[in-house]
Amino acid sequence: MSTITVLHIAAHLGGGVGRALSQLARYRRSVDSRIEDVFVCLELPRTVLYADVIANCGARLFVAPHAEELDALVAEADIVQLEWWHHPLLAGWMSRCKIPPSRLVVWAHVSGLHYPVIPAAFSRLPFAFLLTSKVSLFELVQDGKPRQNILEVVNSTGGFDDLPLRRRETYTEPKFGYLGSLNPAKLHPDIDSYLDAVDLPGFSVDFYGDASTNPRLCSRMKKAGPEPRFVLRGYTDRPGEALASMDVLVYLLNPMHYGTTENALLEAMACGVVPVVLDNPVEKAIVENGKTGLVVDSPRSFAEAIAFIHADPQERTRLSAASAAMVREQYSVRDSAEQLESVYLRVMDQPKKAFDFGPVFGNSPADWFMSCLGRYSRIFADPRGVGGHETRRCHQLLYEKSKSSAFQFSSYFPKDPQLADWAAMLEQDLIEMQGA
Repeated sequence: MSTITVLHIAAHLGGGVGRALSQLARYRRSVDSRIEDVFVCLELPRTVLYADVIANCGARLFVAPHAEELDALVAEADIVQLEWWHHPLLAGWMSRCKIPPSRLVVWAHVSGLHYPVIPAAFSRLPFAFLLTSKVSLFELVQDGKPRQNILEVVNSTGGFDDLPLRRRETYTEPKFGYLGSLNPAKLHPDIDSYLDAVDLPGFSVDFYGDASTNPRLCSRMKKAGPEPRFVLRGYTDRPGEALASMDVLVYLLNPMHYGTTENALLEAMACGVVPVVLDNPVEKAIVENGKTGLVVDSPRSFAEAIAFIHADPQERTRLSAASAAMVREQYSVRDSAEQLESVYLRVMDQPKKAFDFGPVFGNSPADWFMSCLGRYSRIFADPRGVGGHETRRCHQLLYEKSKSSAFQFSSYFPKDPQLADWAAMLEQDLIEMQGA
């Protein structure tokens, strides 16, 4: 059995992507797969957790290699896989004039429904373009143009064999929690109205995540009385322990959030935590209302869902078992590994070739940022037009310090005057909003 060397190029190994890639590498080593994973991080890992998993299973990992070393790795690999979520560093690498020929695969780790969007032309460029949710397909196929490359959905969960599935007691009061990003662009901006709508004595939600990213949430916590509707528990690197303390996951996300696989949601379901989610496309593609969780569309329906699940412990137990069984069966690391190997075998039939990303993304850092703005591009094309700042303020994700924002691009490319101008404009918006 001949080995296929796959070079994964990622900006870093943080969050859900890091978990997915590290678990894939570990799984392949455990089953003696023909796939040999090699990893490149373009910057120092934000956490060594997933880098350690990769190193401990024997896979090669290169951190911030110089250009010549990376070129040699690209030339040596059978397949080059870009782990893409429109990070500035990867955009910069893709803009290079001379990248050695390769069999290119792109695994997109954003939904593309909102910023960052996935340019249709980008999805047609590599030998295979892989999505992580079926909700992303529509935007890329609606033009009806014939496609010469592979376009498929491959889940990027990393599996759940390492997470506990504890027995859920039906005679105890349910405990409510949230685990994941607390960024305003991810968490619902009006989450207060949902929590306040619940008419249950003592109802409270434990929030696990980095609260420093959401000053408004911190401010409300400080002003909370003796019976707060939520408690900030801080970030945890032991998600299994946090999930073991919950019975119900209160997962109310921003309707315009950037996520796609939603690992935090899937991990909770795999542990038997019953999810209550909003009817956003990504969450609805995962949770089936009344079968593997509850889907709500307003503060009122959220309050009704919480009251229902609180009053009927037998129903809570049924949903818990159904959600855990579904996720562990349909989102396993084995299935992801097999799907990827199938793609690799088809791609291996193609000769290596050079790729030019310029026509898709442009030639300057400001161009790269603009290329994935989609409908938000007009806000930056004429930022000081009539009503410009009011329009921007309706889209919280534009003010993120990371997540492919103007702030993040400007921090990586400080010499680009257009990015600096946009970042200053957004910073002034923030000052004005805080002073209002």
